[in-house]
Amino acid sequence: MLCRALSIKNSSLIGQTYILSITRTGSFLAKTMKKFLRHTFFVFILAWAAGFILASIFHTTAVLTELTKIDVSIGFSDWFFMIKQDLLGLLPTYGVIIAVTLALAFFITQYLIDRIYSRRTESAPFPTRLALFSLAGAVSFGIMLMAMQPILNVTLIAGARSLAGLLAQCLAGLIAGCVFAYLGNKFKAKT
Repeated sequence: MLCRALSIKNSSLIGQTYILSITRTGSFLAKTMKKFLRHTFFVFILAWAAGFILASIFHTTAVLTELTKIDVSIGFSDWFFMIKQDLLGLLPTYGVIIAVTLALAFFITQYLIDRIYSRRTESAPFPTRLALFSLAGAVSFGIMLMAMQPILNVTLIAGARSLAGLLAQCLAGLIAGCVFAYLGNKFKAKT
């Protein structure tokens, strides 16, 4: 714990000195959260949108592919219609779950990057940030989907019931992480 003396230069409190207790972790977390919210909200929305849209398309494609395997005839226009319907239908549930998952994953990743590079003079290089945020996106999608199974006793995302479907969903998370790191780097370079 760190203690600092604070002298107040107010007319009624002149000469008074107060001791404030400040924890390093608490102030560091507050700075990290403020930076995350101020500098990356727009970037996060774009990364979330990329992840959600890809996850929804991968889900619909996996379901429709399984239907074609049992000789269900699905036309090209039907594929697009069903993709559009799934995008709209999954947005209030799966979209929100993805947003929370990615927000937690990216916050934790940024916190770790800040902690690792806080004692160095240079910031994290772009390839490191790209790798870490991509990994965070992929792993968070995997954890999210695996957590749904024991909690709800069913895999809600039918497109993730096979290994290929689960990997496709994780790929959507990986791409969301790439978008977040790439756009975050571009935004950082402009400011």
